[in-house]
Amino acid sequence: MIHEAWFTFKGVDSREMGVIVTAMPETVRAERRVESITVAGRNGSLHTDEGVYESYDRTMECALIKRAKLDEVAAWLVGSGEMTFSTEPDKVYRVTIANKISIAQMMRVFQKFQVVLDTQPFKYSVNAAGDALELTAPTTTRNSGTVYSEPLITVYGSGDITLTVNGADFPLYGVQESITIDSEMMEVFKGNANQNGKYGGVEFPRFEVGKNEISWTGNVSKIKIQPRWRWL
Repeated sequence: MIHEAWFTFKGVDSREMGVIVTAMPETVRAERRVESITVAGRNGSLHTDEGVYESYDRTMECALIKRAKLDEVAAWLVGSGEMTFSTEPDKVYRVTIANKISIAQMMRVFQKFQVVLDTQPFKYSVNAAGDALELTAPTTTRNSGTVYSEPLITVYGSGDITLTVNGADFPLYGVQESITIDSEMMEVFKGNANQNGKYGGVEFPRFEVGKNEISWTGNVSKIKIQPRWRWL
């Protein structure tokens, strides 16, 4: 029995739209962003590693099956969203559709068409809810991904609090009930209110691959963490 390959985009299964995958995107590993600097009078060049990763393009080939919804497909495959593939159902990618999908293109030979994916550097666990942590005492957690993660951390407590991750301190001042640190967005907030002024950290917490120690001082009732484990 031949199993058809498929994908989801923006929470919609491609099979529901009458679309299957005839050629999955190639496997690509994100590259680190390294700046090359040429210095006059000096041999060779200098390289500055920024410690971050570049996005990349991948292409998949799709085909229409019977009762395909042409207008709906063209309207669906635009913009940005999360994408999963049947060949890797436990991971989710953040992508932007980089080419225009036209109805005329879809109706050509064998009703095949290409989708170009501008892909963010990392893939994430599809089980984000299951990965969540709730702490009431200092603990050690393990990052089983292949690259450091940038967590979303909500601290419940009051007053001046210091969160410590792997020996690095991240002070929070004048907390009232709760405060959230979004390391990925490099923002601190409570609900819709900006709280960056209450944050005393120079950088933002991150979980390295392997063991990570989490502790705190101050009046804290609990800490909720969405670790955002990720892979290259």
